[in-house]
Amino acid sequence: MAKRKENMNLATEIISMAKRKLWRCRIALIISLAGNVIQAAMWFIR
Repeated sequence: MAKRKENMNLATEIISMAKRKLWRCRIALIISLAGNVIQAAMWFIR
């Protein structure tokens, strides 16, 4: 029983780590998209 609980904890830890990494990826994507939009705006202003 204790062994199964350990495995469950490990699984939840892995899932939470994956979610954190996903958030980082999403934030990076949003920042790069915002940068592209700003660059495009600057280009149009010129």
